[in-house]
Order: sequence, then C-alpha cells, then structure tokens
Amino acid sequence: MGKARILCVDDDRPTVTIISGVLKKEDYDVDTALNGVEGLQKARDFKPDLILLDIMMPGMDGYEVSRRLRDDPETAKIAVIMLTAKGGVDDPDKESYVFAGKVKDRLKGFDSGALEFLTKPVKAKELVHRVKAVLWASGFPV
Repeated sequence: MGKARILCVDDDRPTVTIISGVLKKEDYDVDTALNGVEGLQKARDFKPDLILLDIMMPGMDGYEVSRRLRDDPETAKIAVIMLTAKGGVDDPDKESYVFAGKVKDRLKGFDSGALEFLTKPVKAKELVHRVKAVLWASGFPV
C-alpha cells in the first residue's frame, strides 16, 4: 500500500513547516496548503489518506473545507483531523465557559466530518500517535 499520504492545511506557514517536518521524519508522504481553497484542490490532486485541517483560516474556515470534502465523492472518504488554537484555559474562573465553547467547536467539527481534534501547539509525539490512530481506524496499515 505504500506510505500514507498526509495533507496539512493551515494558514500559518511556521505551523505547516513544523508539522510537515515531524511527519516526514516518520516517513509519511506530506503535502501542504496555506488556505482552504488550495486545500480542497490539493485534496483532489494529491489524494491524501489523511488531512490535518486548521479550523481558523481566513476566507474559508476548516469547518467549510471539511463539509466540502464530505460533499465531494472524490474526497468524501479522506480522514480529517482538525487543528485548533481554540480551547486553552488561561483563567481558571472561566474554565466552564471555555470548556463549553470547546465542546461546541468540537461538535461542529464532528458534524462537518472530522474524526479527531488536536489543540495547537501540539506536541510532536501526540501528533504522530493521533495520526497513526486515525490512519489505523480508517483502514490504513500502520
């Protein structure tokens, strides 16, 4: 079956560089896109097994990208892990409020087709383990 193909879609170039570097060290075939429109096109051209998809991007956010992926028969079965900078708790008094928003964001992501979430900044080991788990659950031998 070969190497798993992973597409990283994020408008933050340093994030894309770091994530793609971590995944390439694990011997994955990685491509990148810096916005949602480019991500959709690369999903069709590159035919990834998995997409790491940022939620907050200008123009077309990750939720919309994920919905469009699901609506296109050519890309509907690609596994998606959403990346989010949302959800950090800086003020313990606001924890329940932040947590409620985090759940709402995750449910919106699951409704749009995501299988998993990672909160940025993500540790390299967690990224690799989550990628392997989602690939395995999607039927890709890891």
